[in-house]
Amino acid sequence: MWLFISKSPVMMLPLHLSRQKVCSRFLGASKLLQETQLHSHSLSCHRNSGVRWVYSAAYAATPNSVLLCTVGQYRLGVLLLPARTSVSGPQLPPLPSTEELVRKHGCLRRAFKSRIKNKYILDPALAAVVVDHLGDLSENKQWIFELNPGPGVVTRELLAAGASRILILENDRVFLPYSMALAKHVRDIVHVKYADFFRIDPMGDGVIKQPAISSVELFNKIQPAHWKEEVVVRVVGMLSQEKEKTHLRHLCYRILERSSLFEYGRMELNLFITEKVYNMITAPPGVDLVIYESTSILCQACFDIQLLLKEPNSRFLPVQVKGQTTYKHKANADRFVNDHMCLVRLTPKAALFDQGLTPQNGSQFIFLVRQLMAKPRAKLTDRMEIWVPGSLNILSDLGLRPDMRAGDLSPAQFMKLFLLLLKSGSFHNTWWEDEAYEQIHSINNRAA
Repeated sequence: MWLFISKSPVMMLPLHLSRQKVCSRFLGASKLLQETQLHSHSLSCHRNSGVRWVYSAAYAATPNSVLLCTVGQYRLGVLLLPARTSVSGPQLPPLPSTEELVRKHGCLRRAFKSRIKNKYILDPALAAVVVDHLGDLSENKQWIFELNPGPGVVTRELLAAGASRILILENDRVFLPYSMALAKHVRDIVHVKYADFFRIDPMGDGVIKQPAISSVELFNKIQPAHWKEEVVVRVVGMLSQEKEKTHLRHLCYRILERSSLFEYGRMELNLFITEKVYNMITAPPGVDLVIYESTSILCQACFDIQLLLKEPNSRFLPVQVKGQTTYKHKANADRFVNDHMCLVRLTPKAALFDQGLTPQNGSQFIFLVRQLMAKPRAKLTDRMEIWVPGSLNILSDLGLRPDMRAGDLSPAQFMKLFLLLLKSGSFHNTWWEDEAYEQIHSINNRAA
């Protein structure tokens, strides 16, 4: 893509870069765009064979539309900006400034971590970078579920990037009017529900009360797909700050049982999580058994995990106020570095159910992992002999050392161990099978 940007109609500077590369290289110039008055006829976008002129007056008329590029660099009198995939778009309602939003909504002000429920992106430059990491949305017609967008800064960037079907799931009534206002302007593109993505299909009988929601209501416009087909939905948002690990475990349980939202196929989760939790779900086996735990194994077994972006906590609101550390030793405090938010792509593995794992025995795999990792430093042979007598031969068939600890096993080794135990009939008609089912469903009840 060729991009020509200049403050003068006489001097034009050509730039031949992909949109994502421009965004990744030229950051932090959102204020420059607001302070700079571009000359009329000064902006031209050369795309393939055609030439499209964009008047500077359009910037003033639609400050929050697709014409507003908030990522760029001011160099040698020229403002370099990334090109959007389209240059025409709907008139959107004006968005208050960050200062006005913080003054109006107390949930955006500084707070201790224990009081933070959700974090929000209010910086348009950061929102543009986040959306750029999602790829070309103009050609991809999948549904996008946006979780708790707050004032809707990221929503506007999704629209600017060409997203054609957006479902907003907002669990805070304070910010519902912002999403509803956007939906009125783009009725066929943006849809809004007062719902909590992490409270889909709560257990128990009776009426589901908002913000909880049923997957039937959520997916009523989406056709189910085979597990190995392309993802049916792309999810964008923040993992709730209240129970990060609990929500991730709950997602793993739903995947392994192919229940709830994963009955309809795979979905791509693009979630901001804390640096501490990211380090936990990507921890290697046998190195630090405080960080490497059952949730690490389940996440690595269920998802392809990709780090897309890492940003300081200060770029999100509310800013967390650091209190006194609860760790007794500095070594423990350093172990849990938590100064950044990480945008992570979690894609359920297409080959997850190819080797013998099924939705019917998925709860038994969860139970095996949780039982062994309850004491990760214990000898694996001792633990297995207590629960599954005669399993020592299976461990030797896997080539595991007699002195190996439970925490030394990788997620792939856990899966191989489970499938061999399953093949040998060690679980059939035993207390293990019934206990696994009951425990996992009681956990799902608490998580919901």
